[in-house]
Amino acid sequence: MNTISESELTDFVRNKAIKRLHIVQNEAGKYEIIINLTWKEGDWNLATTRGKSREWASLDRLARHIREKYEGSLPPISLSLKRQMQECY
Repeated sequence: MNTISESELTDFVRNKAIKRLHIVQNEAGKYEIIINLTWKEGDWNLATTRGKSREWASLDRLARHIREKYEGSLPPISLSLKRQMQECY
């Protein structure tokens, strides 16, 4: 998957170059941001400075990060949660 950095994402939000931010719960139960750009096809994953996917352990922390880091007019945000397997006793 293609990746973008935190600073690139901040610039893209400021310049209204994002169609949508998609929050996805991964197999480990953590949350990642997938970005759709207005000027480029495909999905872009927010990455750390070391090139790994940026993850959050909780939606509260991720929501706070989005509000604080990407101030201004945010694009639409969607959420996909992983289906939890229930154990039967």
